[in-house]
Amino acid sequence: MRAVAQRLPFHYGWFLVLAAVLCNTVSNTSTFWAVTMWIPAIAEDLGAPRTPVVTAFMAGQAVSAGIGPFIGRYVDRHGARAPLLAGAVLLPAALTFTSFAGSLPHLYLGWCLVGVVRGLAQPIPFNWLMTRWFAGRQRQSAIGIVTVGFSLGGAVLLPLLASIQHSTGWPVTMRILAVLILVLQGTVALVFVRDHPSALGMQPSVGRSDRALASLPVVEPWGFTAGAALRSMAFWLLGIGLMLFFMGQGSVTNLGLDFFQSRGVEAGAAVFAAAATIRTIARLPLGATLSRYKSPYRLGIAVTLSQSVALAALLLNTDTAGIGVFVILWGIGGAFGPMLEPLFITHVFGVRHFGAVSGSLQLVSFFGQLVGSIGGAALFDLTGSYSIPYWTYTVGFGLSAFLLISVRWAERRPRHIATAIAMGRDLEPPAAVEPPDEPDAPDAPLAPPDVPGAPPAAAPA
Repeated sequence: MRAVAQRLPFHYGWFLVLAAVLCNTVSNTSTFWAVTMWIPAIAEDLGAPRTPVVTAFMAGQAVSAGIGPFIGRYVDRHGARAPLLAGAVLLPAALTFTSFAGSLPHLYLGWCLVGVVRGLAQPIPFNWLMTRWFAGRQRQSAIGIVTVGFSLGGAVLLPLLASIQHSTGWPVTMRILAVLILVLQGTVALVFVRDHPSALGMQPSVGRSDRALASLPVVEPWGFTAGAALRSMAFWLLGIGLMLFFMGQGSVTNLGLDFFQSRGVEAGAAVFAAAATIRTIARLPLGATLSRYKSPYRLGIAVTLSQSVALAALLLNTDTAGIGVFVILWGIGGAFGPMLEPLFITHVFGVRHFGAVSGSLQLVSFFGQLVGSIGGAALFDLTGSYSIPYWTYTVGFGLSAFLLISVRWAERRPRHIATAIAMGRDLEPPAAVEPPDEPDAPDAPLAPPDVPGAPPAAAPA
C-alpha cells in the first residue's frame, strides 16, 4: 500500500476522503435517513402509536450519545482503523437483529444495540482521520467534503429504499443496509485506512496558503482535554447551541413523513430527497471552500438562520411555494450542518484530543434531538398536529444562532486563552521561511555624489 499511495497523482488523504464519503453514505442512511420511513411503517406493523416507536429509536440514539465520549477517547489513543473495522461487523449484526423485531421490547433492545456500536462507524472515526491526514486550513475542507456522505444517502439511497420497502417491508431494507455496511466499510477499514500518514511514509496534506508548514519542524498538535473543555464556558455555549440546532434538524427529519401526511402532502419522501440532493450537490464545492474561512462563526449564524426561515416557510404554506422555499433553504443551509461541530471543535479546542471532545459534545447536543423527537411525537398523538413542535424547532434555530456567536466571546476570555496556551497552542504565527543566503558579491566602487553641473561619472571598466 505504501508504494501505491506514494505513486498516486494526488495525496493519499484525498483517497481516504472519498472512502469516508462512501462509508458515511451507507452508515448514516441506516441510522438517520431511513428512520423517517421506518417509524410509520413499524408503527403500522406493530399496531402501536407513534410515540413509543419514536422513543425506541431515540433510546438507541441516547445510548450512542452516552458511549460516544468513550469511543472518542479510544480513537484518540489507538486510532480509527480498529473501531471502523469493528463497526463494519457489529453495526450490521445489530441492524439484522433489529430487523426481526415483532414487538416493541425487541425493537427497543435492537436499536439500543445499534446505538452501542453506531459510534464505531461514524462520525468520530472518519472526522478524526481528517485531523491527522490534513493540516492547516485544508483540514477544514477535508472535514467539509467528508460530510457529503451524510446527505448523499438521503438523495440517492432513501428514494430507492422507500420503493423497495413499499413492495417488501421495512425488515428487508434494514437488512440491505446491513449487508452494504459490512461489505463497503469492512473493505475500506481492512485494506485502505491508516491512522497516520507516517504509516505510509508520508506527511499530512497542506494547502497553498500553508506551504510554510511543510518546511517547519513537526509540532505536536495542541488541544483541550475533554475535562478541560467541559470546564470551559465555550463548551457549554457551543453544546447548547448545537443541541437546539440538532433538535430541529433531527426531529424534522425523523417526523418529516408524518408531518407531510398530516398536512395532506403525499410526496414527503420526494421533498426530503430533493433537499438532500441539494445538500449533496452543494457540499462538495462548499466544503472545498472551507479552507478560506478563518473562523466558523459567520457560517454558523448563516446555517442556523437558513434552517429557521426554511421551516417557517413550510409551516406557513405547505403548497408549492412553501415547499419550494423549504427545499432550497433546508438543502443549502443544511449542507453545512454536519460540518459545524468538527469545525467549531478544531477552531476552539484544537485537535489533540478531538475524539474525546467530540464525543462529549455529541452527548450534550443529542438531548435536543431526544426531547424534540419524542416530544413532537407525543404532541402529535395528543393533538393530531405537528404545528406546536415544528414552531418550537423554528424558534430553537434562532436561539442556536445567538449561542454560536456567543462562543466567539467565550473563546476570547483570558481564562480560555490561558488554558489553550497550557494545552500547547502557539498564538504566534509561524515565522516566514527566509530564502537561503546569496554568496557575497564583489564590492563595487562607490559612485560619487551627484553635483549639479558636474560631468557624469565614468563607467567601471
